[in-house]
Amino acid sequence: MLAIYTKYYNLDDNTRDILKHLGTPLEYGPGEMIYYQDEPASGLVYLDEGKIKNFFLYSDGTEKTLCILEAPSITGETAVIDGGTSICSAVAVTQVKIVFIPREKAQELLASKPELMMLILKYMALKIRSMQVQAQEIVSNIPQRLAYLLLNYKKYGIFVHNAQDPRLFIKHDELAGFIGTTRPKVTEHLNNFSRKGLIDKGRGYIVIKDLEGLRKISRH
Repeated sequence: MLAIYTKYYNLDDNTRDILKHLGTPLEYGPGEMIYYQDEPASGLVYLDEGKIKNFFLYSDGTEKTLCILEAPSITGETAVIDGGTSICSAVAVTQVKIVFIPREKAQELLASKPELMMLILKYMALKIRSMQVQAQEIVSNIPQRLAYLLLNYKKYGIFVHNAQDPRLFIKHDELAGFIGTTRPKVTEHLNNFSRKGLIDKGRGYIVIKDLEGLRKISRH
């Protein structure tokens, strides 16, 4: 079985403690917006518990998932670094606890901890690369994109942590957001993958059973 999860932020306990006590603790329920695309960003968001989604919203109302982050993680870093508006929106996927750190305090922290600044720059680059992968895959059909996503979740921006668990915990509508389709279409093709023995499906999770079979679909 393939281990689906990968570590995102390697935040040591001391850094996590600093972040937790540097700003204002807030809680959000599933579906609640944390910040909005194109609005002035006034700080850094440290995700202490739960899972959030970063996404783009286009002028025609189309939503495109950028990445999914699981605690402990950081988001909102781009606007903190360049002083601009938020390049995407953030919404709570589960019940979440965050700490909102004002921009000035965040900038002081990054200046005093160059290793944290380098870590943030590294994962900003990962997000940009995931956008490139998603843009390249838009020319393929839905089964191809879905198979490629399952095989290359790291490149797509699914940033979660448990490297020992072979299950990918992700909703069908979240998968749809990554590959530019609808939830029913994702469910249809996942069911087809399951019938062919390529994956196992459970409540809210997927386990890859046949890597080569998925690779063949992703190439056609």
